[in-house]
Amino acid sequence: MKILNNPRLNSLLRNWEYKLAIFVGCYFLFSHIVLENTHNIKETGLKNHLKVIPEEAIEYYDRSTTLNNVEKLAYMQYATNYDYLNLAIINFIHLRKSNTQIPNLVIIYDEILQYYASNRWTELFQLANSNQITLISAPLIKASYKDDSNWAASFTKFHIFNQDQFHRIVYFDSDSMLVNTKNVDETFGVSKDYSNLDELFKLPNEFSFVLPQAYWLNNVVENKSPKPKLKVELPNKKRYTLRMKKLVNDLKLGWPQLPSLIYDQHKYDNPTNFFANHIMVIKPSKKVFNSLMNYVNNPFYWSITNRANLRKHNDYDMEIFNKYLNNELKKNNINFGIIPHRVYGVLSGEFGEKWHERFVIEPQYLPFINKHSNKGWEPLTFFKRIKLIHFSDNPIPKPWEEQNNYDPYNSNKIYCVDDDMEKYNAQFPSEFKPRLIEDCDSVRIWNWFRDQFSEEIKGKWLV
Repeated sequence: MKILNNPRLNSLLRNWEYKLAIFVGCYFLFSHIVLENTHNIKETGLKNHLKVIPEEAIEYYDRSTTLNNVEKLAYMQYATNYDYLNLAIINFIHLRKSNTQIPNLVIIYDEILQYYASNRWTELFQLANSNQITLISAPLIKASYKDDSNWAASFTKFHIFNQDQFHRIVYFDSDSMLVNTKNVDETFGVSKDYSNLDELFKLPNEFSFVLPQAYWLNNVVENKSPKPKLKVELPNKKRYTLRMKKLVNDLKLGWPQLPSLIYDQHKYDNPTNFFANHIMVIKPSKKVFNSLMNYVNNPFYWSITNRANLRKHNDYDMEIFNKYLNNELKKNNINFGIIPHRVYGVLSGEFGEKWHERFVIEPQYLPFINKHSNKGWEPLTFFKRIKLIHFSDNPIPKPWEEQNNYDPYNSNKIYCVDDDMEKYNAQFPSEFKPRLIEDCDSVRIWNWFRDQFSEEIKGKWLV
């Protein structure tokens, strides 16, 4: 053949650098075309390692389990600026007043905060110290220091896994608020009662990670992935109550009796957003921390060996942690639990949404419901079950941020159609007015959370 008689080509083929380049190019094509698509293959094995922990099961564990060795248990939050450090301290003051059995309340904070010649740092340190709150400094973790987004420093959260002086940690984001809604009456006055999440420390030790689902993201996406071709009858209230009674009785046989996902592929269809991580129950481990740092920093060799897990520019703590958990689930060597999002994983923005069935439904039934539905939505009933609310109403500012009644984000607020319209027009004089809705209970609940926050920060918010 002419090509073999080409002296120049023969010389290149004898050159080891040229051969290496060909090999790397072929491997790159193979990994890009073949390995990148392997995650679409239906996985197995979730039934024994990923369990749903209903509210009734948590109540059972709370009643039947006694906390021992509490000095090895801790609540944790993290903060990368003074405002969030202030929020974290306020949350832990609430916990102290709730008579929690957990002695360790720990805040991981960006170490640079203490080096500013700031009166605010001194005041915050004293406020924490006077309430027996432990402050632990740690370096800020960012994937890129050119990234100025709101979530750029969110990887700092992963320092909680380094705190292996504790056996179990209940973590929640500092832009959350603990609430006790059980005694709030129809006037929606602020609550003077305190609550804690001590029951989460009593979940079976076999679980390495326990999180809520990101219910507002998880669903079969219209026009992208079809609903599962399974005939699943969603239980009514009576049937579900009977199932839970049987479950509680069966739990005496052990945690494997907890329900599993019905449709495993739903987990794999949501590889970066299945779990929410604004609240987590974890077993800290430096090994886990180091693994997460690989997902954040992308070792150079991952471009060849692990392309599917490379961090994208818009991947932050939630996406990264989901990738890590996704791969751990595939190994089938540790156990995961899903806690009720209606109790611990609630977003404040839920009460301003148009559709609520994704919030109402149990996690295992999420793939089988109609996304645009309000079936089962009873705002007052669900309000009374919430123990932790996460302030998330984007683009509406957080309760502690500056806001006014003129900016475009006011169009994302809600207002009861039965309320005073003269007050409505006077309060929102610009063209950007809240959406008028008939679900007046949701409006009052949304406003209650902000009123309750104002009550919580009295005398504790340091400017």
